[in-house]
Amino acid sequence: MSAGTDARALAELLARTPLVVRRGPYAMGCWARAQASAVGSGLLRARSDVALHFVDDLEVTALVREAALAELPPPRGVQRGFSIVTLDTVMAWDLTGVLAAVTAPLAAAGIPLGAVTAYSRDHVLVPWDRLDEALAALSPLCGPVRAVD
Repeated sequence: MSAGTDARALAELLARTPLVVRRGPYAMGCWARAQASAVGSGLLRARSDVALHFVDDLEVTALVREAALAELPPPRGVQRGFSIVTLDTVMAWDLTGVLAAVTAPLAAAGIPLGAVTAYSRDHVLVPWDRLDEALAALSPLCGPVRAVD
């Protein structure tokens, strides 16, 4: 944590931060870089309520509801069965230590995770069959839980 964000201020912010839960299941797939347009077009056709589309020089990555994979080209790799837990507070870009604070209790509980960041919120991916355990691990740290699906 940097000098700009003290532990108490971070703890107070997280205690006020609601967790929005999307049970899913969601999947994260990867495609060759050359398939970027086809994946983007498939995401538009799928009209998934949640879709992360990230293109770098090595590959294309997409996070979507598992059912939406049918609209996309066959991925070269896919991980299925995620729920998404969103830290539903707008976070400043100079805030430090948020993901470290949130992932520590999940790691202590032995829950594997992934994390993605949108412009203003962080999202943690956990196995959908361990969602209740993940929420139990996060409940002492964060605000109320609201399920949206």
